Amino acid sequence: MKSLLGISAVILVLALLFFRLHSESGLMELASCKAAVGQAKSWTIESTSQQDSPSFVTFTTRNKVSCPDDYEYLSRSRTHDDVITEQSTIHTHGVSYVETADGKWEKSATADNPQISGECGKGPALVQSTVFNAIIELPRRREGKIVQGQLQTIDGRTCQEWSIDYGNEWPQTAPYTVCIDRKTHLPRRITLGYPSAAHDFTGWNNTTVDRPSL
Repeated sequence: MKSLLGISAVILVLALLFFRLHSESGLMELASCKAAVGQAKSWTIESTSQQDSPSFVTFTTRNKVSCPDDYEYLSRSRTHDDVITEQSTIHTHGVSYVETADGKWEKSATADNPQISGECGKGPALVQSTVFNAIIELPRRREGKIVQGQLQTIDGRTCQEWSIDYGNEWPQTAPYTVCIDRKTHLPRRITLGYPSAAHDFTGWNNTTVDRPSL
């Protein structure tokens, strides 16, 4: 009986040690991701919001950023009966352009993206609110955890999936997964459970924003 209790205790200790080491390796990977993102000079994010009901609208956005202040933003909505609506804005070399309903481009004095000033030098706002936040929040939450998932190939690059769960402690934050490039440590995809959305990251440090043809 004592032998059985001793073996059980050893197994429990090893399990706790494995869980701790696993969590620490996950946090270290998030920290490496934060450092890599902070050094990035440009990127492209393509986001797709999948609705639960087929009668709802599906939204897709593409956001290109080339620091310090160039960006291109495209928003597309598709209804259940396949009606597509698009809206695009480009800002480059200090001039903003907006695409009109007939597909032509015109200069705009009002188009603006105030978010970009908080991204260049830190990284995309989405990464700041997920990866950066997890580095702070997970260690101080008793039920918070980070779990290593599968290897994925996205846009020809291999990335490691990590699932982040903050537990039920306040403030409550929805769980999500992030797939981090094994070589560059840059995020390749962030998937949110609710509302359901997938955000794909491409063009790290080689995204450019060109002036449209007027």
